[in-house]
Amino acid sequence: MDATQEVITVSLDALVLLPDNQIRQQMSWRTVREYAELMRGGERFSPVKVARIDAANEDRGFALVDGWHRVSAAQRIGLRQIEAVLVTPKGPYEIPWLAAEANRRHGLPLSRADKRNVFQAYVRAGKHRKGRGTAVKSAREMEKDLNGIVSRHQLPKWMQSDFPAIYAAMKGNGFEQGNDEAGGLMSPDMDEEYAKAARAALDEYMACMRAMKDNRKARKVLTDAAALVTEVAEAVTGRREWPKAAELPDF
Repeated sequence: MDATQEVITVSLDALVLLPDNQIRQQMSWRTVREYAELMRGGERFSPVKVARIDAANEDRGFALVDGWHRVSAAQRIGLRQIEAVLVTPKGPYEIPWLAAEANRRHGLPLSRADKRNVFQAYVRAGKHRKGRGTAVKSAREMEKDLNGIVSRHQLPKWMQSDFPAIYAAMKGNGFEQGNDEAGGLMSPDMDEEYAKAARAALDEYMACMRAMKDNRKARKVLTDAAALVTEVAEAVTGRREWPKAAELPDF
């Protein structure tokens, strides 16, 4: 970590874990268990990376950029907070690319599917373009950027399959920024993405409740859920403020 980076303490409840920001196809639950045991024993890990949901208001929470295994381990042992470093992406599509860059430098080896996700994150973040224009880099230049993710010989095949309009630009057929055919590069509706993630979490909650055999434990979880529903209802209707998402820097 850069010594100049500010470390803050973030509430785990304030973290938004969007599946599209996770480069890896699968979590390593063995790694999560190992991290959890180390955390329980007092081991300190490097801070995770987060981005503000709203650059002007940190109380709206944070999107997790890097540190999925560390966050899962912290949740597993009941921690309420985690140390984090703030990053500032240029837009929603840059978050997966920042995550990809972090995962290339540490952690578990990337699978072939993970590498394909890195490539897609690279293109969606606009890193395949030269500067701020619409000119597209050569396959050799992209290979150098991606540093071992895909060869310049394989890259055009991936581009043709995943981003056909950009592949056409590479072939000299023209590519206009903002073209509806530009391989799915339109800006996403982030509120809809958060809504999808919330619904997925509700589905997982229902599955876990259905699987529980001890009704006393189930009632305790139900009580916790009811309290959260009340808190969210009051915040959404403006009767109370959202809880603070982060504390002061930890010096």
